[in-house]
Amino acid sequence: KLHKGPRPLLNSHNIEEQIEQIYRPNVKLPSGGSIVIDPTEALVAIDVNSGSTGKDKKFAETIFLANMEAAEELTRQLRLRDLGGLIVVDFIDMRSSANIRAVEKMVKDSMKRDKAKVAFERISKFGLMQISRQRMGAPIAARNYVTCECCKGRGIIRSVETQALTYLRQIQTGCARKNITTIRCHLPIEVSQYLLNNKRHELSDMERRYKVNISVEIDSSLKPAEANIEFLKET
Repeated sequence: KLHKGPRPLLNSHNIEEQIEQIYRPNVKLPSGGSIVIDPTEALVAIDVNSGSTGKDKKFAETIFLANMEAAEELTRQLRLRDLGGLIVVDFIDMRSSANIRAVEKMVKDSMKRDKAKVAFERISKFGLMQISRQRMGAPIAARNYVTCECCKGRGIIRSVETQALTYLRQIQTGCARKNITTIRCHLPIEVSQYLLNNKRHELSDMERRYKVNISVEIDSSLKPAEANIEFLKET
């Protein structure tokens, strides 16, 4: 069928949103729960959360429903994201043996659609299931994304205050060195503003005590975690 609409084909069928979703760590389940996918160096960790699933239902039924939905969705996400190696799934603890077997069967049945070789163990007494999936290639995220230059893949960076205090200690250490007369600090905007607004007294005190000239300059070209501090000696 020829697409003739004014909107792009993928956009008109909401495909773009679904493609973007496979890069997000959190995947919503139909009944309000979610699974969180966290690929690490050694394995892929998947955590199942009940969320608001069946608030008015019995607790055991709520947990069972969340685990059943997660069992089906996680196998789909493994295929979409092309995740391989060792995968550890942390299901919500269930007391009923029948419910545990049902969740295991759901995983097994859902895995039949996977072209990769898959093996899995039964859910342990801690609610963990280990899955081994054949690597078909590099994970899809590795082909379309690059490691963040600011956080280096950690997902977090130091707060402005923490960065500013770190540089303040470096400045103080440099002041104590012999023959240092000038310290030039080229820092990101927010870090520079924090030092000038909140630590001006400390900077002035170091200038007076060590008889050095300290200049803090804003450099908008620097990334949040970058800095350039020069310690100039007496010529």
